[in-house]
Amino acid sequence: MGMSRVVVLRVHLVAASLALLLVLGFQIATLTGDPAVVKRGIVLALVVLVPALAATGATGMRLAGSSRAPFVVRKRRRMIAIAAIGVLVLVPCAVTLDRFVAAGYLGGWFHAVQYVELIAGLVNVVLLGLNFRDGVAVTRRRKKWN
Repeated sequence: MGMSRVVVLRVHLVAASLALLLVLGFQIATLTGDPAVVKRGIVLALVVLVPALAATGATGMRLAGSSRAPFVVRKRRRMIAIAAIGVLVLVPCAVTLDRFVAAGYLGGWFHAVQYVELIAGLVNVVLLGLNFRDGVAVTRRRKKWN
């Protein structure tokens, strides 16, 4: 016996909120904090972010089922992009920047990789925010119907 729809929805909301707040926090910390502390913190926080994103995707797929509704298709496409950017760009950037800082290197390559990380992170914040907005909108509509 699986979780009820209400439980799945709550897990989805908590995981999505956590993921969005973490990625946004990484952006703010990168722009305002000490690189040594921030880069180490981001790498350590990946053990929370990656499962939060996985839980968001898994619960989102469960909630959507086989729906072909336009908002579901958009959310699925965004989640694929979010995951790809995370795995292919953000995680490698985080690890690279952490290694640069550990080696005491804050030169040109550090800044180049950090700019890539900031741009990719901003894209993910926007995509996560759009998914969050669409999820809230559909939940509100469902409550009106019930």
